[in-house]
Amino acid sequence: MPEVVITCDWTMMSNHHGKEFLGFGTTTPAYILPEQAYQKLFFPTMEVDENGYPQQAPYGMRKIEASLMDAGVDARIVHPSFLDRYMPGPAKVLMVSGHDYFGLNPPSSTFAGVMHKDPLNCVNFKRMLSLPHVLEARRQGMKLIAGGPCAWQLSPATQMKIPWIGEFVRSIGGVDSIVEGEADLYVRDLVRKALADEFLPPHVVLTPKDAPKVEEISTIRYPSVNGLIEIGRGCCRGCSFCSVTTRPTRWYPLEKIEQELKINAKIGIKKGLLHSDDVYFYGSPNVMPREDKLLPLLSLAKKHYAQVGWSHVAIASLMTRPKLLSKCAEILIDDKQSWWGVEVGVETGSPRIITAAMPGKVAPFKASQWPELVVQAAGLMNDNHVFPACTFIVGLPQETEDDVRMTIELIDRLWDFRAILVPMFFVPLGHLKNKDWFRRDRLSDVQQELLKRALSHGLRQSKTMMRDFFDWETDHARAYRATFRGFVGFLEVIAKMNGLWSTPRHPADSIRDPNLYPDRLPIPTIPMRE
Repeated sequence: MPEVVITCDWTMMSNHHGKEFLGFGTTTPAYILPEQAYQKLFFPTMEVDENGYPQQAPYGMRKIEASLMDAGVDARIVHPSFLDRYMPGPAKVLMVSGHDYFGLNPPSSTFAGVMHKDPLNCVNFKRMLSLPHVLEARRQGMKLIAGGPCAWQLSPATQMKIPWIGEFVRSIGGVDSIVEGEADLYVRDLVRKALADEFLPPHVVLTPKDAPKVEEISTIRYPSVNGLIEIGRGCCRGCSFCSVTTRPTRWYPLEKIEQELKINAKIGIKKGLLHSDDVYFYGSPNVMPREDKLLPLLSLAKKHYAQVGWSHVAIASLMTRPKLLSKCAEILIDDKQSWWGVEVGVETGSPRIITAAMPGKVAPFKASQWPELVVQAAGLMNDNHVFPACTFIVGLPQETEDDVRMTIELIDRLWDFRAILVPMFFVPLGHLKNKDWFRRDRLSDVQQELLKRALSHGLRQSKTMMRDFFDWETDHARAYRATFRGFVGFLEVIAKMNGLWSTPRHPADSIRDPNLYPDRLPIPTIPMRE
C-alpha cells in the first residue's frame, strides 16, 4: 500500500467521454440541472482497478507520480472515491493537484461570476478534502501537499484576498506545503521530508531556474487521460497575463514522446492529444514553425493513435506558414479522423490591446494586422478541418470600451466560423499577478454585449458541430449526441428567455459569406513567409 497518495477531485479524474474539451463543462455552475446530470454529461466516472488506481489520470499528476517512483518513493495516484482505503492508515502523505481548485481561473471565474454560483470543479474539490476519512487522517498527522497549475489559489496572499478560502483551509486543518511551478525535481526532497516528519516550507514558488531539463523530466509509467502527451514546455511569446511565458522553452525528442505514446496505446487508447503551448512550432527555437520537425511528430502520433488533436496553437504561428497546416491535415485526416480540435487564444479584437498586453503574440506580424490575421486564420483552420475553442479575455487592466467594441466586431466577422468562442474574465497571473480580478459587478453594457454575442455564437455553432464532435457511429454515440443536442437547445431557450441572445447587426461580414469568399479564404493579403 503506498505511503504517498496522489489525487484530484472527481471532475478531473475522468476522461470526459474521450473528449478532452468536454472537460470545460466542469467549469460551469450546477444550478440548471441536478449535479448528477452534469456528471453524466461532462465527467463520467473513471475506471479503476481493485486498489482504486485509475485506468487513466491527469497527465501532470502522472509526471509527479513517475518522478517520485523514479526516486524510489512508494507513491501512486488513487481515485478520490477510494481514499478511504488508504486513510486514516497507510498513507502518510496526501498530494492534491488540480486545474482550478476554487473556480478562480478562467473560464470558471467567468461562469461563477455571471451566475453567482460555485462551479462544479470548486464544489468537488472542497467535497474531496472534506471527506470524513481525509479529515480524520489529517487529525492523525497525515501531511497535505498541494500543487498543480492552480496552487496559487491556496497561497497566503490569495487567502488574504479571498477570506472564504482561508476559512475553508482552516476547516480542513490547513495545508502543510503549497508548491507553485515545475516541481518534477523539487517534489522528491519535499516528499522525503514529509515522510520523515521534518519541517515543510509552507509556500514555495519555483522559478525558471528550478525548471528541469528535458532529460530530467520523468516518463509517465501509466496512461494519461485521453492519451494526452506533452511534447514540450514553455512559451517565448511573453504575454503579460500568462504564467507559462515565464518558463524556458524545451522540446521533447521524438524518442521520449514515443515512449509515452506506447504507454497509452497499450491499454487501447485510440484518441490522443499533443500538448504544448503551441504545437505548430514544435522543435523550433523561436516563433517560426519547422516543417522538418512538426510533420515527423504528427506521423509518429498517427502511428499510435487513430485520432490526434492539439492542445494549443497560436494565430500568428499558423499565418507565418499557412500552407504547412494543409500538410498537417494530409497526415491527420483519413478514414479514421475527419477533424481535429485545438485551443486558440484570440483574446481581443483590438490592436491597441495587443500592443499593450501581448506584443509577442502577433510576432512576426504587426499589431495593426491582428483582426485580419484572426479572420484569415479562422478560414484556414476550417478549410483544413480544424474546429477550435477560441478564448477571449474580458477586463484586462488596459482595456477600454473601444477595445471591447472591436472584439465584438471581430466576433461578428467570425459568426460562421466553426468554433466555440469562450470569453473569460481577467485573472491576475504572469506579469499581471499583482492586479485585481475582474468581476461581474464591473461589467459595462458593452462588455455584457460581448458575453452575449460569444454565448450566442457558441450555442449556434455547437449544434452544427455536434455530428463531427461525436464522430463515432454507435448507439452510445448517437444517444450522447441527442442528449447534448437537447442540452444545447435547452440552453438556447434559457438564453433567449433571459435576454442573453445576441446576433450580429451585419452578418454579411461573416468569414463564410459567399459574396466575400466564393471559394476559400484568400491567405496572401498579408505579407508572410512560406
